[in-house]
Amino acid sequence: MAGQSPLASLEESPACDLLLGNLCGLISASLAKSTWEKYSSGWRALEEFEKFTKMVLKFPLSKDILRAFVTYCLTIRKLQPSSARAYLSAISALHRIKGFGNLEIKDDLISAALKGAGNIIASSPNPPTNTRRAMTLQLLKHLGHKLSISGWSRCTTQTVWTACTVAFFTSARMGELLPEEEHNFDPSSTLTWDCVKYREDKSFLLHLRQPKSCNKEGDFLDLFQFKGHNCCPVKALCKLMQIQKETGLWNPGAPVFTFQNGSFLTLKKLNKILREAFADICQYPKNSIACHSFRAGIPSILNKFPELASSDDIKGWGRWNSDCFQTYTRLRIDQKKKIFSKIEWALNA
Repeated sequence: MAGQSPLASLEESPACDLLLGNLCGLISASLAKSTWEKYSSGWRALEEFEKFTKMVLKFPLSKDILRAFVTYCLTIRKLQPSSARAYLSAISALHRIKGFGNLEIKDDLISAALKGAGNIIASSPNPPTNTRRAMTLQLLKHLGHKLSISGWSRCTTQTVWTACTVAFFTSARMGELLPEEEHNFDPSSTLTWDCVKYREDKSFLLHLRQPKSCNKEGDFLDLFQFKGHNCCPVKALCKLMQIQKETGLWNPGAPVFTFQNGSFLTLKKLNKILREAFADICQYPKNSIACHSFRAGIPSILNKFPELASSDDIKGWGRWNSDCFQTYTRLRIDQKKKIFSKIEWALNA
């Protein structure tokens, strides 16, 4: 693809090479790893589009090229409209990196093409179904039963159970709680014990230092007691802490979800556990339950009761924007408790 990054205009020298390397590192840290991976997919699609059309693309891309690219994604690569939109965002980011500023991707024809593709998919005799189920209280109980009869050690069982209850009741992304590797972790993107605060009202405040939203001071998640169903996330987290302290495993700077052998619970490991636990009620890959199912759980439940919770309640749950912990005022905690009281009602309905 034609078009040169403004970074290339710097004179070649050891000092400039060092600065370029530092700049690349800073740019890389500006977004979550998962976001860069999605961008990379979009950039690869653009390269494949260039080969398919036998054109040499020149930046900034014209609207005609963008329209052709979207058509290619929808009709040749058979992508979902949501994927095509994500690829457009990736191309916009590529323009900024190359020094061309923000790309204007709002276009009536592109919007119509994306809407048309969605209509065609919806009217198909065999439209694709959502293959990922949202977690429910009943499914969470099923998981708890499976873990109780697994024969695993107390620490292993409690580690998995606590991760699942915490993610469900906070609508957290598992990737913001768990490390990527079993024996290594990034303290800035993994929930560690020093980011877990127990409050006088018997609730927890969890600090995500580097959430996907990339808020400067991170995000704060509230964990309240949920009584009557043996699914209380506060009780689960307290028990996990107790087990780790009894076994000498607990460490303030260590990941919360650590097994007795010192390895960590990861997304890959948990997805495997979930697949095995729900094998008797889920036909993979038709209606799978995976890590992302926990994030969709509470919003899906609240959506069933539009008169109970507003869209702001749903969008705000688990993602209360805060400048820092010191500004997390009593009023905000009370507001969160009001939302959680609605969640409790919905779960018990």
